[in-house]
Amino acid sequence: MPSRIEALLGSCVVIPCTFDYYYYPPRRPDRVVWYQFAKHSYPKVYDSWYSSEVISIFRGKTSLVSSQYGKTCSLEIYPVTWRHHRQTIYPWVDPENVGRYTHRFWDKTVTIHVEDRANTPEIMISGNMKVGESVTVQCSVDHTCPSYPPTLSLSISSLSYRPQSRIVTRGTRTTLVSTVVIERDHQSVECTVKHLGGITARATKTFNAECSFFPLTISSPSSEFLEGIESKVTCTASYTCSRHNPVITWSYSGMPVSTETRRVGGRTMWNTISTLSLKTSSNDHGRSLWCTAKFYQGQTQQKSITLYVKRSMFSLGWTFSTPKSITGLKGSCLIIPCKFTYTNAIPPNLKLIWYLYQDSGYPTVFDQRGGTVVSQFSGKTSSVGSTADGNCSLQINSLELSQNLARLYPWIDKNAITSYHSRGHSFYEKTTQLLVSEHAKNPQISINGIPRVGEQSSVSCNVEHTCFSAPPTLSIAGIPGTGTIKDSLVSDGIWKRTIEQTWNVEEEDRSVTCTVSYPSGQKATGQQPLNVECPYEDITISEKLISATEGVAKSVICSVSYKCKKNIPHIDWNYEDMQSTIKIVKLSKHSYSMESNLTFIGGLDDDGKSLMCTAQFSSGKTSDSALLNITKYVKPPDAHYKIHGFDTAHRLAADVPFRLSALTRSCVVIPCTFWDSEQIPMTRGIWAKRDGGIVFHNGRTQVMHHFRDRTKIVGDLSERNCSLEIDDIKPFDNGPFCFHSERGNEKYTFNNSCVFIVMKASPEKPEITGVPAEVDAGSALTVSCSVTHTCPSHSPEFSWSVPHISSAVSDSLISGGIWQRTSIINFIVAPGDGVKNLTCTASFWGEKKGVTTAALTVTGTLKYKMRTYAPAFVPVTLLLLILVAVLGVFIYRKRKEAENQPRPPPRPEKRRNLPEDREKPPRPEKRGSIWSRLSRRNLPGDREKPPRPEKRGSIWSRLSRRAAGDRGGWQNSRQTTDVSVSYLNNSSTVVMQSSKPLYSYPNN
Repeated sequence: MPSRIEALLGSCVVIPCTFDYYYYPPRRPDRVVWYQFAKHSYPKVYDSWYSSEVISIFRGKTSLVSSQYGKTCSLEIYPVTWRHHRQTIYPWVDPENVGRYTHRFWDKTVTIHVEDRANTPEIMISGNMKVGESVTVQCSVDHTCPSYPPTLSLSISSLSYRPQSRIVTRGTRTTLVSTVVIERDHQSVECTVKHLGGITARATKTFNAECSFFPLTISSPSSEFLEGIESKVTCTASYTCSRHNPVITWSYSGMPVSTETRRVGGRTMWNTISTLSLKTSSNDHGRSLWCTAKFYQGQTQQKSITLYVKRSMFSLGWTFSTPKSITGLKGSCLIIPCKFTYTNAIPPNLKLIWYLYQDSGYPTVFDQRGGTVVSQFSGKTSSVGSTADGNCSLQINSLELSQNLARLYPWIDKNAITSYHSRGHSFYEKTTQLLVSEHAKNPQISINGIPRVGEQSSVSCNVEHTCFSAPPTLSIAGIPGTGTIKDSLVSDGIWKRTIEQTWNVEEEDRSVTCTVSYPSGQKATGQQPLNVECPYEDITISEKLISATEGVAKSVICSVSYKCKKNIPHIDWNYEDMQSTIKIVKLSKHSYSMESNLTFIGGLDDDGKSLMCTAQFSSGKTSDSALLNITKYVKPPDAHYKIHGFDTAHRLAADVPFRLSALTRSCVVIPCTFWDSEQIPMTRGIWAKRDGGIVFHNGRTQVMHHFRDRTKIVGDLSERNCSLEIDDIKPFDNGPFCFHSERGNEKYTFNNSCVFIVMKASPEKPEITGVPAEVDAGSALTVSCSVTHTCPSHSPEFSWSVPHISSAVSDSLISGGIWQRTSIINFIVAPGDGVKNLTCTASFWGEKKGVTTAALTVTGTLKYKMRTYAPAFVPVTLLLLILVAVLGVFIYRKRKEAENQPRPPPRPEKRRNLPEDREKPPRPEKRGSIWSRLSRRNLPGDREKPPRPEKRGSIWSRLSRRAAGDRGGWQNSRQTTDVSVSYLNNSSTVVMQSSKPLYSYPNN
């Protein structure tokens, strides 16, 4: 037994203990008791017989550790606490039998030392330290709790997988063993140990591994390279460290190279692959192609292969160029453009041959050597140009649909094509495909610029073709004139024929049509709408600065010139309710001018604003504006007015406002009173313009035509009231207007008797008052709407957007000649939560209107509906319940009445077996009532049934009239054999003995 042992706080500790003897053996060797070392007593630490005598700090925490070998006295303490620190204890084997010669056990003690820090684990790494190789990582820790060994875990940096591990515990040493494949040259491993009780400790170790490099490899799809044909050659460098990514170069420069690096072979192998797009020539045959890889830190590897180049058929010292495809029209001709060049001088006497492409063989299409030509091209092909000039073009006449999609290629060599090896070569990419069309293409029409009426414009129409010797013809219709023809080469073998025609654009021009006709008979037509534009000029306003007096009408003119009679513009002004006139003048055949004359009436609030006129055409609009300078009307100094016949008139005083506003097309009443000391009233009142001209006179012929039948005095001259009404106010009825009077032969003029009328084009807007911010649905609301005017003889009329319970209208005089009319309504707010519009409209004399809308927020619609419909719902519900009760009583009585009727006899057994000479009676007439159709279930069967119990049937059977009627009609039917009353149609009488009334049935 050790004399000292360490224990970890919160964990367990096992004190190893064994004993042996040579003589005086113990009687009970399995009886072991542990004691605390003390001088005068024997405090027990462990005693399986007397556990209650164990001292408190060890009670329930100690136990013996058994062993298969025997003679053991090992003690386990769990959990370890600070109270166990520096406790000295000892065991005693068989303490009940102590003799003189027995062993003094207290001479051998062990002292416990409690620690709160765990020992650091030990990490060991063994194996081949190279990237990609496997190594063994061991983490070990010593402890004193073999019963509950600690747990160990490994954490390895930058590891892409979780390695498999195993834990081995031998005695008081626990080891974690893991096999790891090294993925990087620098990695660290951390081992964590966790003891019983939760105390942990960690250890970290860093290991460096070597990187490996593998020989380069070069690969290609084939061991042979075709001359002029691109082939992919790859060079692969393999290594184990990603940071050693090499730079790969080739001995052939100037060719496309792509490089790719990827991880292969698990987690530690990397490949950098360089792909060279190699195009060899005949001179490269037998040369070496080198690949060099330069790694990080200067390592270099090289690899080479020998090139075996096979010559191409087109590497014969000459090349040619032809289009990939060419389109021709059936029956027309076609030229395949072809040019060739020799590396050296063109050999003399070269013969041109054209072949038809096939997978095998070389069918001839054209042969200058005189060879046989295939039937579909026989007699239709010829050469164009000379081979001495490098021209190998082929012309094909009278194209046929059988030649469609055929592929052709030329041969320009002294030797025959069959004398060369063509393995690995395809002529397909070098061929020209024939596309033979049966229908002609539509010509392309283009309009140069935008055709504008009155100007010159041009139209061009073109079509591409492949037969320069017999080109198509073009013609243009829809516009006058004659076109000019022009031919041009678009590309090899494609020509373009163009016709261009110029004409003077008319308003009636709609579209242009171009027709192309081919010598082989085909025709095609193209049509293009001209979309003739009717141009217009900028609109202009007559004055850029419009100076006017408030309320005084001023004529402002906007004019615009345009083309086309149909292109009539619409001229708008940015001021409403003002009179304007339109005048259109024809300037020339296609030119017109429109003038809009606006009678502008401005107010002081218009000063500094812009007056704008806009001409709106179908294709756009144009605008112009002028600055407004509105001045206030100033009352002129009072002076004698020289009115004809009033030169020596008497002068009296009057009260007339010097200015008054009026709404055009409405009326105005000018308030007028005068003072006169005479008792005799004035006999005539006269209103005249200050600068001359009578406005009102009781002699109609004396009145100016402009005011005739529009003026009248509404005041009573005898009461010294000279008020004047002017109806249908015109924009220029400003005045000033002055009052004069006559009494007999005496004439009178008045001071302060002139008034100036300030015109207004738009009426005043009404003002709504009394609208709350929020109102409940169904509540009564009173609102008012007021508007001012100067026409009390024809006051405005109000209309509202809501139905109202009551309404009232009142008038009040605000100041001289200005009145206010107010409409007050009371209405019920309609249900519907949300913001509602309340609109008041004032209709003025002369049909002008002023409209004002106020927002009304409505709430409480649900409560309103409940209050409204609840009183009606209750009586209706009670009425329905009463009806249901009455119907139930009626059904019950009918049921009882039906049950008291006698039952009919059973039906005959063979009611359908009628005599042959007897006509089958028709079925009873089908009843229309749903009750009768549903009552069939109550008819008697073939046998007499006992009466039903008192149980009631369904409501349908209770409502059935037939149930009771059938029983009454069958009462005495037993006197007749094999006859059912319900199937008889010829009998007129049925004898029945019943006190019940019979029910009638249909005859059929």
